[in-house]
Amino acid sequence: MKTYCIYETEWGDGALLFNEKGLAHVLFPPLSAQDLPAELGERFERYKHVQSKDYGLSSTLARYLGGERVYFDVEIDFGRLSDFERAVLKNLRGLSYGKTIGYKDLAKECGRGRAARAVGNVLAKNPVPIVVPCHRVLRSDGRLGGWSGPQGWKERLLELEGIISGDSSLVRAEKPTT
Repeated sequence: MKTYCIYETEWGDGALLFNEKGLAHVLFPPLSAQDLPAELGERFERYKHVQSKDYGLSSTLARYLGGERVYFDVEIDFGRLSDFERAVLKNLRGLSYGKTIGYKDLAKECGRGRAARAVGNVLAKNPVPIVVPCHRVLRSDGRLGGWSGPQGWKERLLELEGIISGDSSLVRAEKPTT
């Protein structure tokens, strides 16, 4: 059965979508409150709204977005991924709060040291950002790079975790760490 629940944070309301295998998607709070029901209706019409079957993830996500260090203990359905794509997301899932890694270093950890661009492609399609923290992957020069979440959120999450400062500078003073 495909279900979703709404999570509430100080940054707005988003949605967690589950299927028989686990968490399938994380939807961020949109700019307009009307956009979330519209996206659910357009992209996820087969999902049914439930209020209580979120495995505690709603409160964990709200605590995280409130600045608390948390661990996301939930089964994830990565869908139809290649072995490499699955390895990228599973390796990244273990990256601790406040730590970063470069695309190239993540590729090395997955056994394909020359596949930094392929890692970026995997992360751009990550259906469960934050739970699999693709926001913690930075370019080798310390700049942000892309990710699967909405524009501006990568910066917000990195600032929340103390990885970047709140000023206009988005470049880390040091290289990503593993």
